Amino acid sequence: MKKVVTAFLAISLLATTPAFAAEQENDPIQQEEGMIQQGKDFWWRELTVDEIMAQKGMKSALESFYDKFPRTKAYKIRGSKVKKIENDEEKNEILLSLVSDKKESFSLTFDIKTEKIIDYTQIVDDIPESELPGTVQASLNKVYSRLPEAKNLKLYHSQSIKGEEQPNLYYTLSFNESGKRGEGKTNDKEFGITFDETGKVLGFTFERPPLSNLKGNTKEEKAQDMLKRLYGEEANEYKIKKVSNDYTKNHFQGSIVFMPISSEKEPILVEFNSKDEIIRWVITSRDFLEGVGLLQ
Repeated sequence: MKKVVTAFLAISLLATTPAFAAEQENDPIQQEEGMIQQGKDFWWRELTVDEIMAQKGMKSALESFYDKFPRTKAYKIRGSKVKKIENDEEKNEILLSLVSDKKESFSLTFDIKTEKIIDYTQIVDDIPESELPGTVQASLNKVYSRLPEAKNLKLYHSQSIKGEEQPNLYYTLSFNESGKRGEGKTNDKEFGITFDETGKVLGFTFERPPLSNLKGNTKEEKAQDMLKRLYGEEANEYKIKKVSNDYTKNHFQGSIVFMPISSEKEPILVEFNSKDEIIRWVITSRDFLEGVGLLQ
């Protein structure tokens, strides 16, 4: 689930500036030449294939992975070295991508300390809408009926995502007016949505246009309406925990957190624009919400 959340909430890599480069010299974690900072406690550096294969334990770890997925031995390999701080602990990893000439790729995390691949994700791109599972197609039809903004948009990209830490398949679908990938800036209407293999909606983005046809005058009322549209009777299993009207803190433009009654379910984060229109909806984790100050 964390990987799915990341897909919706990931931030862009930051370019290194001269001022930041000067700060790096005094940073105890930042000793390796060429490392670029992404966020406060995250550094990365792109590696060549030779550098990847020269890493201690890498060949053995990859051979073990190839035993599970023999076809990937012929895939192209790319990677980046990552340093990060989690719970005051420094972690050093190599993030790998194994890419075929077809539609399949794998993302792997190699732990430098243990010299092992600690998790992987399999991704299949450009799945035709006709080949989506019936449960996903049925759920997508419900979305069309409940969200008029999505009806006339065309599918231009799709992925299935499955990993060692997430045994279920997830499907992410992207739509716009043209049905083609945009290049650079565009005013094209965009809509992205993620389902699990049962057809449950895990999250969506709807910035262009935002969702403006919901019932209610307040963020709370609109979010409740959206919850009922997507989850039906299951909506009764969630309660509003937090309403944020701060349009700068945590990079949100206003948000609501729904907490489930059951500890087995995950929270839902709903984000709004400055007009109190819903632009993003995602099932997230308690750890993430605590990290951005939305469960304090």
